Amino acid sequence: MHRRIWITILATCSLVFARSQGVGLEVLAAEVQIDFPDQIVFSLQAKSDVEVDVVELEYGLARRACAADVNRVVPEDFEADVMVNASWTWNMRRTGSLPPGTRLWWRWHLVDSAGREVRTETRWMTWLDDVHAWRTLTVDDLALHWYDNSETFAQTLMDAAVGSQARLESDIGVQPEDEIHIYIYANTEDMREAVLFEPGWTGGLAFPSYGIVIIGINQSNIEWGLDTIAHELAHVIVGDVVSHCYSGLPTWLEEGLAVYAEGELDPRSQMILEEAIIEDLIFSIRSLSDGFTEHAHRARLSYAQSYSIVAYLIDIYGQEKMLDLLDAFQAGYHYDNALMQVYDFDIDGLEAEWREAVGALPMEISPEEIEPTPTVFPTIQPYSGPSIVVTDPPLPASAMVPTPTVFVRSVERPSSLTLLVGLWLIMMVGFLTLTFMLRRIASIMEDDADG
Repeated sequence: MHRRIWITILATCSLVFARSQGVGLEVLAAEVQIDFPDQIVFSLQAKSDVEVDVVELEYGLARRACAADVNRVVPEDFEADVMVNASWTWNMRRTGSLPPGTRLWWRWHLVDSAGREVRTETRWMTWLDDVHAWRTLTVDDLALHWYDNSETFAQTLMDAAVGSQARLESDIGVQPEDEIHIYIYANTEDMREAVLFEPGWTGGLAFPSYGIVIIGINQSNIEWGLDTIAHELAHVIVGDVVSHCYSGLPTWLEEGLAVYAEGELDPRSQMILEEAIIEDLIFSIRSLSDGFTEHAHRARLSYAQSYSIVAYLIDIYGQEKMLDLLDAFQAGYHYDNALMQVYDFDIDGLEAEWREAVGALPMEISPEEIEPTPTVFPTIQPYSGPSIVVTDPPLPASAMVPTPTVFVRSVERPSSLTLLVGLWLIMMVGFLTLTFMLRRIASIMEDDADG
């Protein structure tokens, strides 16, 4: 997997945004070296008749970003000179890996001391290995890339993707805005080697902002693969409608839509859900809003319950309401306010309706009926700011134990002059004492000599 792709671009670059038409500043070579999946190395050679003061690499990713994706870096080895040999390395093991198939643009920007400015032509590259002989199958806005197995195998997977897209469009009204690329690896080991730092149990990954899905599928697990490709594709398509720039979807809605895109709930998941309803072991919808447990059985119940909630909303209220709900999240509403705006109930109202529809017991205690724990001082929530520091709450008043107060008298610190005088007095007393003792000893010795 660590074979290198060498793409060498050697061209005289056009002057863009030039302040001067002078020919003194010239780019000799611009190269990019891909060492997949570890790093990308950009290098530059240039010259001028005066010192080149500014050299920076500008680059960006083809993705659905909240703002224009333009990044600038200065090579660490750059020093102002008439000859420039500079490079910059994008180390994926430090920054985290890009998904395979990511499209990346790049160019160099130079300015010399005479004020002449050059931007090289914008170049595009694809972050992907050259180990596998990739083939591509395209249907409308879907492109499926694979390298193992037959074209019939690839067509089967594409049919699942097209079916998922059709269900989301007919039942919810969402469809992809841009082309979606699906990369099929021959197994999960190959897939995990292509993306750094993924857990060992990962079988498929969706990257909505990039429009990319990667999965490890072969003939031995194709039934699982058909469901997984529909599930991950749904994440990307819904991600087209609701970006994470303003408000993320609650987990039950995001994963429920993805399972819904697979078709009917599989028999095992349906059985787990029905047993949980009978035994009153289902989760509150509010608890399913901020992620699922990693425990296998409980996670499966979380997915099944989320599917059931989404199916209820679509069956009872229709696709237009679901699309309005996604629009409300895109506008930045919290899930309680988004539900209230579209359905005239909050998440607890949804809980009550859905439980009644599936024959589950009502919740014993609603969040509004839970008595808050009294605190000594009121808790103030920050009103703005990107980061929130969580502070442990004060102890309840009943648990407070009085602490005795200790009064300490303040003692004035002596000055430097006082210290010096004190030290001199101590030395004088010691000197006089020593003199007295020496004279006393001498007198005794003389008396002994006379005797």
